[in-house]
Amino acid sequence: MKRVLYLTLVMLSIAVIAQAQEDLKPWTDVVIDSRNPSEWTWNKTESSRFMIRGDFDGDGFEENIYETATKLFSDNKELTDLMFGGDLGVYFLVNEGDLDGDGGDEISFMTVNRDFSNLNVFHVWTYTGNRWKELFQVPVHEWDCPNYKPTKPEEMFTYQWKQKNGYSMNKIVLKLQDGVIDVIAIHPCGRYAIEHIKIVNKFPTKREWGTIIQPRND
Repeated sequence: MKRVLYLTLVMLSIAVIAQAQEDLKPWTDVVIDSRNPSEWTWNKTESSRFMIRGDFDGDGFEENIYETATKLFSDNKELTDLMFGGDLGVYFLVNEGDLDGDGGDEISFMTVNRDFSNLNVFHVWTYTGNRWKELFQVPVHEWDCPNYKPTKPEEMFTYQWKQKNGYSMNKIVLKLQDGVIDVIAIHPCGRYAIEHIKIVNKFPTKREWGTIIQPRND
């Protein structure tokens, strides 16, 4: 009888843990109040940090990449760590696939900064020559993060534009065609536009702005 009771308790515990893991959201809106960012309370904790899987060094074998508050590291010990400039981690971590055709997957993320600005940067990194190297970056608002759930009118544009045009809501790269990567970014004039980036031999050799997709009202 004791053995049956013990097994029942074990099974219930496993079920509770599985449900808790299932309830963890892959991305949570971090900027939820106007306090100093070092005092932010966010659901994304040490127990729910990001993990992505892919072949990042192009050797034909997949590995995991994990996020901490200060760096990315892999279970493949041959991959060096990617250190952040801050200590608040990232808003998201995405495997963007092989953008340059060399067999290795690229990653994208946006770091959490200790400031009150909603302006930030999408970073796209690649692993080459036994080290991480930034492939390119584009300026954005923090509400342009993948899977962000907009709540204000100014936050709606990229979310609705991606939906309308059939693009993935959890990617930075919109499409890859003829070696040209398309990314939504803030145009130097302050409007949203598509930035075209061509990658050759791990370098962005072509960067130009496509059509402005959200003219300002003024």
